[in-house]
Amino acid sequence: MATKISKIQIFRRVVLGTLLIGLTVLTILHQKLQGIPSIDALDPFGGLETLFKYIAGGDFIKKIEPGNLILLGGIVVIGIVLSRFFCGWFCAFGALQAVFGWLGKKIFRRHFTVPPRLDRYLRWIKYPVLVLIIYFTWKTGELVIRPYDPFAAFGHLSAGLGAVWAEFAVGLVLLIATLFFSMLYERAFCKYLCPLGAFNAILSRVPLFRIKRNPTTCISCSKCDRVCPMNIDVSHPEGVTSPECIACMECVTACPTKKNTLSTTLAGKSVRLGIIVALGFGIYIVAALVGQATGMLRFSAQSLQELSTKGSLQVADIKGSSTYASVAESFGIDLERLYREVGVDPKKVSPDTMLKDTGKVAGIDGFEADTVRVAVARILGVPYAGEKGTLSPENPSPGESKTDTTATKPGTASGTPSGKPSTAATVPASPSLSVPPDFVLEGTMTLTEVAQALHSTTAAVIQKLGLPENISVDKPLRDMKDQYGYTMTDLKKKIAP
Repeated sequence: MATKISKIQIFRRVVLGTLLIGLTVLTILHQKLQGIPSIDALDPFGGLETLFKYIAGGDFIKKIEPGNLILLGGIVVIGIVLSRFFCGWFCAFGALQAVFGWLGKKIFRRHFTVPPRLDRYLRWIKYPVLVLIIYFTWKTGELVIRPYDPFAAFGHLSAGLGAVWAEFAVGLVLLIATLFFSMLYERAFCKYLCPLGAFNAILSRVPLFRIKRNPTTCISCSKCDRVCPMNIDVSHPEGVTSPECIACMECVTACPTKKNTLSTTLAGKSVRLGIIVALGFGIYIVAALVGQATGMLRFSAQSLQELSTKGSLQVADIKGSSTYASVAESFGIDLERLYREVGVDPKKVSPDTMLKDTGKVAGIDGFEADTVRVAVARILGVPYAGEKGTLSPENPSPGESKTDTTATKPGTASGTPSGKPSTAATVPASPSLSVPPDFVLEGTMTLTEVAQALHSTTAAVIQKLGLPENISVDKPLRDMKDQYGYTMTDLKKKIAP
């Protein structure tokens, strides 16, 4: 006889299913349309990855958007108030594992459990994973975990297995392994590897939300233990204090005594389950409202046209979802010249083709959007610290003069639509230090990297910033501010164009 599922658990499954389906649809649309957020922008862990960079300079790691911080803010509040409620009610990747867990139970007629002693040690793995990800992301200023992230691999499946394997080979292997082991062991990734789960587990140490057990009415049926997806011992202690609890309330709704043997509490006081659930959703709604009020509730990058209108357009803003037409129009570049510099046939690649589809349309293996960024930087004669090195105005394309810094589009002046000067174009660097408008000084940069980005010397940079001549040129600037008594804000003012 099938066990009857409570209404609250039906609701939870509907929420998780909706989130999983919605996220999957968005990842598919992201491959087809402009302006659709990527999986990176929808992952709340991205807010934690970019937090240090945002605090230091107000900038986001590439592929991260302001919406990531809003999601993170909601998770932090939920984590403090309701433990790992996010994991049990809002996590789409957790929902995906649950689907495969259900499938595995249908196939194998049961779920398996890892031996308790081994399980106890394995659950600690996610904490060093969290620390390593944050450290290396902070150190490099990039999403170092991205190629290894099974969630990112899942979000790009609609691009085709070949494309996923090329960019997320390790992540794809981990995704397949995660889903396979989830068929045998419920939420395997959540238990052992999830860095966001580790972060939420740390927040859950604040003892506000707890599930309490009344020993006097407990009939020791162990049903609560059997339904717990995280394999927590619920039937013996007087309260569930494990950081592994994802607040799914499966144990509470499965208890057959109907005497509040298992009850939800806040700050030690019993609170109805419905109120707990409403509070969890309410926190996220408030976070969304705050994001709306501050203008940060945005999960996709501003279009090139919007950035051009605001006068803040940079070469690095070119995305894989940008089209050749939008790049040419926004930067004031002749479209035919752009095609020529990129090295693609306009007969095969239409102006409305997204850059990331160039390889597939034109039959070019390994084509990347950074190829277009490099081409635009060369046309405009501006330095661009690309994904594979630094391009300077001293390296113009063949047959191009170093002083040819802008491309004039027919019917426009100064190489931009409506006669507006290009925000990315600058006169090539003179022997003295020249700072282009699109240059952003970051604390993660060394003086050597600053000099390379500006096509200058470290001596010129040191003089511009007013730093001691004996300062190290190979250490990140933020690591030396206490030693030399400066702030990143002061340095940014000094080097501002």
